[in-house]
Amino acid sequence: MDPQYLIVGGNAAGMSTATRLRRLDEAADITVIEATDNVSYASCGLPYHLSDTVPESELAVMGAAQLSAAFDLDIRTGQTVTDIDPDDRQAMVDPGDGAAYDLAYDELVLATGAEPLVPPMFDVEAIEHCHTLRTVDDAVDAREDVEAAERALVIGGGYIGIEVAENLQAAGHEVVVAELLDQVMPNTLGEEMAALVEGEIEAHGVDLQLGTGVEDLTEADDGTIIAAIDGVDHEFDLVVIATGVRPRTELAEAAGVELHDSGAIAVDDRLRTDVPSIHAVGDAVAVPSAFGERAWIPLGGPANREGRVAANDIAGHDDTLDPVLDTAIAKVFDLDVGTVGRTEETLREADRSYEAIYTAEPDHAGYYPGATDIHFKLLFDPDDGTILGAQAIGEAGVDKRIDVLATAMAHDDTVFDIRDLDLAYAPPYSAAKDPVNVLGMIGANVVEGVADIIHLQEFREQRADATVVDTRPPEMREAQGSIPGDEHVPLGKLRSWAAERAVDDEVLTYCKIGKSSYMATRILDHEGIEARSLTGGYYRYRAAEETDD
Repeated sequence: MDPQYLIVGGNAAGMSTATRLRRLDEAADITVIEATDNVSYASCGLPYHLSDTVPESELAVMGAAQLSAAFDLDIRTGQTVTDIDPDDRQAMVDPGDGAAYDLAYDELVLATGAEPLVPPMFDVEAIEHCHTLRTVDDAVDAREDVEAAERALVIGGGYIGIEVAENLQAAGHEVVVAELLDQVMPNTLGEEMAALVEGEIEAHGVDLQLGTGVEDLTEADDGTIIAAIDGVDHEFDLVVIATGVRPRTELAEAAGVELHDSGAIAVDDRLRTDVPSIHAVGDAVAVPSAFGERAWIPLGGPANREGRVAANDIAGHDDTLDPVLDTAIAKVFDLDVGTVGRTEETLREADRSYEAIYTAEPDHAGYYPGATDIHFKLLFDPDDGTILGAQAIGEAGVDKRIDVLATAMAHDDTVFDIRDLDLAYAPPYSAAKDPVNVLGMIGANVVEGVADIIHLQEFREQRADATVVDTRPPEMREAQGSIPGDEHVPLGKLRSWAAERAVDDEVLTYCKIGKSSYMATRILDHEGIEARSLTGGYYRYRAAEETDD
């Protein structure tokens, strides 16, 4: 008898599983149950429908009828699996318009995805113009309201919230973003990197309110929404709640499947659960991560790979999922924001020693027209230089560098490895020293002790007992500002300053980002003066000061 495969969930991970299974086994009976009316839709494109940048017709990558015909799949939309009996390998299905029925399977794949995490005080269903954004229907409904709205509130300052805000602003609306924490993108960026994103958001006219809670949402008689924000009522025509998602695991729990600490379904590197004949994939699962434990990483790239690996395993092919790195990128108006690997916060939580460096490098040769800086943060092991995480923000070239760093991390590369990478160079595309190479050079200097750096927290604690020296040119200092109580000694004058210096306290140098201040420490070291360079430079200091204010 031909094998019977049942897949619950028809979006990225589910359809990746189904189509790969068909390519491996033409005779199998493959059934996909999807609760909504759409399969294989562009989840990551939903925010861009609000501005009609992506029209509704483009949100569905392939329709159910097209997929069914191309891959000989039994796709049943608008139906819901309500229970699973793993002993008898039966699933109970509610068709939505008739009597429930049982469906037998030999192998079951749970691709149930995630659902919006809505704070309990918000009754979204009771407010007509209040939306979440998870399905095509969500985006279409919100788009209808966008066309009539003038003033919009976005609750949440993560990736989705910011993308929603940008597209609402592009649609011509006055937009307020309320984020409960003190920075945007709190799960992926350090506060100093987030400050660059916050400045970009505000520069485009969005009212960004950090550390701001929305206590209540109510619908007025005229259909507008009254939002209580920090105790004050504000009126909006449209509200989008983007406070995150949580994995859908009801079916997994019903089948007795083990859950991860995150609440997601625990799977191994073959996407197997702990219940025989049940795999799980996509936004509902916690997979092996690159850092030695499972992690819940609800992203489109991993979801598609998980579906393929699960199908290979079910069909008897030897395949495993490489540990997931949590690589991501987002467009924020004119900036690209890329991340990979761990953040300082997650490293501290794991009690993992690390070093952090910052730099800003042009996306291509500075003398070629149009070059713009990419701001980088690199995290690595202080002893051997193994790369642990990276963040990059700029107007161009971010995706290329994050992808190179992600590839390096997948092979356990160190700062010494990326220092020596042979990367493509021509003036319109890069510099002879690509930014990735420069990151490696700085990191290698730190590991080898050639560069002696100081981090901002320590700098703040020690600057009163040290001589703080700004090594920037006068015009840069005047344009950007300076640290109170410092001495201004441009790099070209540092040698004579050092020769005349009579005091013996430590010198802490800084510049815009850390380049000339690093060179200053080498000069001072030669003169027998103990010196350290503020990593991240003045932009790091200013970002922290603005956050404190």
